[in-house]
Amino acid sequence: MYQFYLLSVATNLLAGVALSIEGMDEKLHLSSVFNRDLFEKTGFRIGLGIVTFVVGIFKFLAVPPADVPVVGDLLPAISGLVLGLILFLKYYQSRSDVSSPLVDGLERIFGKNSAVFGTIGIAVAVLHFLLPRILFL
Repeated sequence: MYQFYLLSVATNLLAGVALSIEGMDEKLHLSSVFNRDLFEKTGFRIGLGIVTFVVGIFKFLAVPPADVPVVGDLLPAISGLVLGLILFLKYYQSRSDVSSPLVDGLERIFGKNSAVFGTIGIAVAVLHFLLPRILFL
């Protein structure tokens, strides 16, 4: 379905910008294109994280006509799941004082490298937009 194609590109791009705007703003001046205050609000970030995660799940389920099931959009689906998980993890950490081994492990893997995952998410979104029929994209 082409609606999920557009949603996947948009949510991966926005979630990638939300995760990497702090580090990339000095080099690329993203604040001239994107509103930095909006991307730093917790409500926007958790909403974007939930939508990105749900669209990532639906990318596995909804297959466009003449595309290979599951494998056809593998990278955008995985990117959506990971970016949504990172945004949700950051929201959880900002609201909770309790630590657990699972949350600490996820923080070590995803939290410290969130800008890298955000940059990868932006690249996947741009490649998915420019090359829609390529396998895995």
